[in-house]
Amino acid sequence: MAFCSFDEGVALFDSTPVENMFITEYMLRAPGEFVKVYIYGLMQCYHPSCRMSLSAMAKDLDVTEEEVERAMRYWERDGLVRRVGDNPVAYTFANLKQLTLTRAHTPSEQLYDRGFAEEIERTLDQQQLTSADLNTIYDWVDVLELPQEVVIMLLQTEKARSRSGRVSLSIADRVAQEWARSGIRTVEEVEKIVIIGRERERELRRLLARLGMRREPSEDEKAMYNKWIEEWGFTADAVQEACRETTKGAPTMAYLDGILLRQHQLGRHEAQALAGGMATERTARDFAREVLAGLGRTGVTPTQDDLMLIESWRAEGSSEEMILLAVAAAHRRAGGGTMDDVGAWLQKWKAKGFHTPDAVKNDSARQRALNAQLREIYETAGVEKRPNQPDRDLLSRFMADTGLGMDMEVVLLAAQYARGSGAPMMMMNRILESWHSAGIHTAEAARAEHESHQRAAQGGRTTAAAARPADAMQRYTPQERRETYRAAVIDFDEEEN
Repeated sequence: MAFCSFDEGVALFDSTPVENMFITEYMLRAPGEFVKVYIYGLMQCYHPSCRMSLSAMAKDLDVTEEEVERAMRYWERDGLVRRVGDNPVAYTFANLKQLTLTRAHTPSEQLYDRGFAEEIERTLDQQQLTSADLNTIYDWVDVLELPQEVVIMLLQTEKARSRSGRVSLSIADRVAQEWARSGIRTVEEVEKIVIIGRERERELRRLLARLGMRREPSEDEKAMYNKWIEEWGFTADAVQEACRETTKGAPTMAYLDGILLRQHQLGRHEAQALAGGMATERTARDFAREVLAGLGRTGVTPTQDDLMLIESWRAEGSSEEMILLAVAAAHRRAGGGTMDDVGAWLQKWKAKGFHTPDAVKNDSARQRALNAQLREIYETAGVEKRPNQPDRDLLSRFMADTGLGMDMEVVLLAAQYARGSGAPMMMMNRILESWHSAGIHTAEAARAEHESHQRAAQGGRTTAAAARPADAMQRYTPQERRETYRAAVIDFDEEEN
């Protein structure tokens, strides 16, 4: 036991001095896990523990023994620690002030075989490297765990790509990190990725030329292109196909990125699927423009809501011809009609069982014919109004074989007799029903019945007053007349449709 020593457990309440030089010159560029290993080891120097070993440190830091050794190799390269034993593993920590004053050579000369250093020099030829540059290259081995031969190939590849023949260590560092993330560990894997990279650059140059940019691609453009191919899964032909859509705006990579994002979300990554999908979308947009123009909104770009609404009409069975018929019907509304009006017409026709344009047109022709007949009836009955659906339904009942089965001449005669009543159509209904019940279906028989009824009402006397059409109301009781008026509530402003 030492003559003087701290009490056991004092380390927990003591402090470990960390020099500012370590913080500013070493810690800022070091991986976080490596810093953790260094500081914990530094504490062991100030407060040694008999239990401390490589495995104990790994357990305390919750890392593997290999990660501890890798961190120590990193600091050994920088000269901050030195391995002094293998069984058991042991390290000594350098004093940073002393290290700065006495170090006469770079860490690389201590830790790496001269052959690796010479290979770096030969690869980079006349390019001067600073100690920071060398540290960056050595980090690829120590931190990223790239084999030395892979590092040499990386430098060779970057030098071949550079127009000046000088390697940008910042760009090379990004490539090294990408290779490490991708698990590149052999020369064969490097050769494969280099070939793919060269082909990808040719594809990107061709793409830029198609967008009107005849220049070398930037690093950001390369990253964006790689995202499309590697992350999103597009083929090169699919990306070229997507360029067709850039004619609608500024032909830039950013605009193309937005187009491809939508196609990626729709799962169209092959050229054929993408081309077919975009052609379908173009057709849908063109038809939507036609719909909007039919509503008086010319020159308007359809919104996504417009496209989805039209697609819902299609899904419910409406053809383009049916939709355009509904557009024409909606446009007759005040203000030119809306998309909601179009949908309402389609629902109305569907409820009536009209699924084809011919069915709608035939019904429209029938409606026009009924309207013409109603105008003649209104004139005969002495009323001014517009044809409406309740009157059309009533007229259809008057004339249908399944209804009263009257011809137009008999109906007009009933209109003449109903003239002057408060509700001519309802009065006509009662007159025609009475004739139908009596088996009367001709104008001659109807006149004879009416005259006979009038003579009976006047006690056999026929006067000019008795012949007035309004006297037809006398055949009904006051209660019946009140019911007739109440039933005559209709919308005079109803459209002709």
